[in-house]
Amino acid sequence: MKNIIKLTFAAVTLLTIATGCSEGYIDDITQVAAGEDKTAPVVEIISPTTSNELLPLLPLTNTSKEFVFQYKVSDDIEIGSVVAYIDGVQIENIDNFLDYRNFGDSFTKNMGLGNHEFKVEAKDKSGKTTIKTFPFIIEKYALKNSSETLYLPFTAGNVFTDFVTSNNLNKIGSPTNVSGGHVGLAYKGAVDSYLTYPIDNLFGSKELTTSFWYKVDPTTASAGIIVVGDPTETNNDDSRKKGFRLFREGANGTVKLNVGIGSGESWNDGFNLGTTTGWVHIAVVISETESKIYLNGVLQRTSTLSSPITFTNCKDVVIGSGGPTFAYWGHKSDTSMIDELRFFNKALTQSEIQTIMQ
Repeated sequence: MKNIIKLTFAAVTLLTIATGCSEGYIDDITQVAAGEDKTAPVVEIISPTTSNELLPLLPLTNTSKEFVFQYKVSDDIEIGSVVAYIDGVQIENIDNFLDYRNFGDSFTKNMGLGNHEFKVEAKDKSGKTTIKTFPFIIEKYALKNSSETLYLPFTAGNVFTDFVTSNNLNKIGSPTNVSGGHVGLAYKGAVDSYLTYPIDNLFGSKELTTSFWYKVDPTTASAGIIVVGDPTETNNDDSRKKGFRLFREGANGTVKLNVGIGSGESWNDGFNLGTTTGWVHIAVVISETESKIYLNGVLQRTSTLSSPITFTNCKDVVIGSGGPTFAYWGHKSDTSMIDELRFFNKALTQSEIQTIMQ
């Protein structure tokens, strides 16, 4: 009896499935004609992204680095083959694709100084061919002068690399590098986002200079721009007795500087951005006896220091925010854009600042 019941149930099930298929509950498997092959493949080179790639390596005797090459290919009907070349040498040749119409790949290769070319050749099944080439140059980064300790050109998508040491900065939140910078890409801040980097070997014991291009986002009221502080002292007056704080008061307000001198602090009220919304160059110089703020190479304000700056217990520099030590008074993340950021371990002259700016 049990066997009869099982057979009856199986027969009913098969009948139900067959009926469902015929009524459209389950799609029939039908062959679809490929159609006419009208266009050649489309090739997109994703990386490298700029025709002048710097080689951010020290010591200056280094002559090569690993580069990432990435590309995508698509076709209206079916890709036949994809061949990639570096400087005329075939790197890979693919003729078997899981997705007939779309293919992407990436690889790394150690590249030396000089002129190079990345080429991708894609052919579809009907013989139509597309060739995309990308010439680029690998150069060493040359220090602006012997006192330069950090250079951030912001040239990559979400990677923030110091070209002096080739080290990456620590990213908090979701800052990005976007187009429309003063030179190519630029840092774009975001809410609750900033960069950090250890201050070891960045500054002189009693003096420093920082130089960068700045494009204000007036939708953010007050914000920290570059801050160094003692992480054990936060949200109180003692937190301003060490390191320094470059910040903005108001949407298009005043760019100010606060310097910690151990027993107290020194204020430099800087300059007002006014209605400026384009790129401006800002430089801050701190010597043993005074601080100076420059706008587009022109001195705006000087403030006296009764004692030199101190970095006791200071660990990191924060870029794009007041960070853990200076988020009070509204000096949180800056959604503005920053480009070509540099640090120096000495107090530069106005002439040196103008040379760097140009």
